[in-house]
Amino acid sequence: MRPQLTHFPIPIVMEIVRAELTDVEILAELNKRLIKDEHHPNSMSIIQLIQRMKTWLEEEYVCYLAKENGSIIAYCMYKDEGKYYYMRQLFVDREHRRKGIATRFLNWLYENIWTDKKVRLDVLAHNEDAVAFYKKYGFRIGVFRMEK
Repeated sequence: MRPQLTHFPIPIVMEIVRAELTDVEILAELNKRLIKDEHHPNSMSIIQLIQRMKTWLEEEYVCYLAKENGSIIAYCMYKDEGKYYYMRQLFVDREHRRKGIATRFLNWLYENIWTDKKVRLDVLAHNEDAVAFYKKYGFRIGVFRMEK
C-alpha cells in the first residue's frame, strides 16, 4: 500500500513597501488589469492611467506594494480623509488570488498604518467576489450609491 501524500501549500514570502513615483507605470498597468477584471466602465488609456497615478501619488494618495521575489503582486491605494481612511483600490494580480494575499495585506495595513480610524471603500455592486471578500473580512455596507 502506498502512503497517501498530503498537500501543504508553500507560504508566499511577501514584502510590503511604500510605492514611489518611479512605480507609476507598473501601477497604471496593474490598474488597467483591475479595471478589466472588475468590468469597470473606465475607458482611460494606459497613458491617462499613468498620469492619474502620478497625480494621486504627488497630491493625496498613499500606495503600498506587496512584492514577492521583487515582483509586485498586489497594491493598495488609499488617502486620509480626516475622520477615516478611504481605500481607493486594492488589487491582487490574477496569478496570486485566492492565496490569502489580500487578507495578509489588509492585516499588515491595519497593524502598521490604519491603527487610528475606520476605513471606507467603494465596491462595484456587480463585483460579487469583491463584495464577498470584504464582507468576510469584516466590512459592512454603510451606503448604497446609485447611478442612472
